[in-house]
Amino acid sequence: MKRDPRLHGLSSDHHQALVLARRIGRRANAGTLDAELARDAVRRFHDDVEPHFVVEEEVLLPALTEVGEDELVRRTIEDHEALKALMESVAEGAVESLAAFAERLTAHVRFEEQILFPACEEKLADAVLDEAARRAPHPATG
Repeated sequence: MKRDPRLHGLSSDHHQALVLARRIGRRANAGTLDAELARDAVRRFHDDVEPHFVVEEEVLLPALTEVGEDELVRRTIEDHEALKALMESVAEGAVESLAAFAERLTAHVRFEEQILFPACEEKLADAVLDEAARRAPHPATG
């Protein structure tokens, strides 16, 4: 299924998140997780991932709640909170938490691309998708 252009910005964020997760995963498998990678991951989380979460939590999730998609909303918030907690652990020096973060981030992106975004496209009003596009951290491309 082709993605609604108004969600392209958020999908682009997902691509960047997967790049980060793959990089961390490769380093975890090689046993080379270090403080430099942790600092970069924390920066990218704060600069890229958290703003993405804000758009979803302030625009998409309330609208999904209004149309009765409580389970999707619950799963999304649960994932966001787990990812924030893992990254907080990394920021506090637990470099080993990077591997769990990368695994959870990958699963979360797949969930959003395969389940959450199709539900948004099917069930949400144009005004909601327009607002998501307007607020996406990376401008949507047509």
